Amino acid sequence: MPRPKGSKNKATLARESQVRTDAAPSPIPAFRLDGWANTITGLGQKQDKSKYTTFGDLNVIPDEDLGAIYMTDGLGGRIIDIVADDMTREWIDLEGASEKDEEIIEDEMIRLSAEEKFNEAIKWQRLYGGSLLIIGAMDGQTPDKPLRENRIKNIEYLKVVDRTQVEIASSKWDLEPNSPNFGKIILYHVNFYVGDQYMPMKIHHTRVIPFFNDPVPLKLRNVVTWDLRYWGMSSLQRIYEELRDLGGITQSTVNIPYEFIIGKYKIARLAEIMSSPGGEKAIVNHMEIMNMSKSVLNSVMIDAEEDYSRDYATLAGLPELIDRFMLKLSGSTSIPVTRLFGRSPAGLNATGENDLRNYYDLIEAQQRNRLYGPLRRIV
Repeated sequence: MPRPKGSKNKATLARESQVRTDAAPSPIPAFRLDGWANTITGLGQKQDKSKYTTFGDLNVIPDEDLGAIYMTDGLGGRIIDIVADDMTREWIDLEGASEKDEEIIEDEMIRLSAEEKFNEAIKWQRLYGGSLLIIGAMDGQTPDKPLRENRIKNIEYLKVVDRTQVEIASSKWDLEPNSPNFGKIILYHVNFYVGDQYMPMKIHHTRVIPFFNDPVPLKLRNVVTWDLRYWGMSSLQRIYEELRDLGGITQSTVNIPYEFIIGKYKIARLAEIMSSPGGEKAIVNHMEIMNMSKSVLNSVMIDAEEDYSRDYATLAGLPELIDRFMLKLSGSTSIPVTRLFGRSPAGLNATGENDLRNYYDLIEAQQRNRLYGPLRRIV
């Protein structure tokens, strides 16, 4: 019977099988991963501990903790306030306006406490991630209706609310793709607290000026809340660990003076005495007598078989260690040490001028990006 085309007889298959069995196995494809490695020292190998260092989980600071840090932690509150104060410190200059118009606008700004309100709005923006500046414009409409700017008689007030007073879920969003406000809130649900009364209110987006903080990456949408995704994250979020570490190290130093001098008593047969009936009370009485003798005679009366000595805690290297944590926090906040801590920079020929110049350049950028638009709207 003829074999099908392409088929092989048993002898041929046997020979090929023998060849494949005797031949060397095909090489495994090699992959090259860039990175420093040294098989002798272990760099980049399994014994390299740095290869097991990975980024930890994201812990979003709750709103309650943000408020507590701002109220009770001096540095945390200063980090929030100092940027807002520097952004509004010189307030505004009106270019091109007549002397009469400039005087009118300046008087209105003073009447509305505009500088104070903008400063407060920036502080809540930095602390909670966002805030609203509500414009009390009198145009004959209720707050939930669009503002008719050509019918504004006057502006009665400016009021600031932080992000926590805005209910995202109950607000109305613009879902029209062709709208310039697509994806934004067009009707805010704001909760006011007047004394012990709770007063919810709907406010149209044309009657408010929103302040947004640093944006949250889109990839974290399943980790952070709706509020943070819309407004932005707190300025304390990125520096929380540095703030915690500096607070921990300084708090630890507070306890050192309490244990600066440590007295050591060596009592003969201490274990035997403690195990005997009434031994613990006898030891306590013995210690009280020794302390009384120190107060009366400025010396210690002890038995011939006992010993008393004092150890002193050392503070060597502690100031330098605290300085390193201060520098780390300063670098994380982009606020120089001279501005954040109110101290002169350390080191030979150190003036801090370059640090301050870079910081004020940052403040100027913040003014252009986050303050110029809202101020122009008010003016």
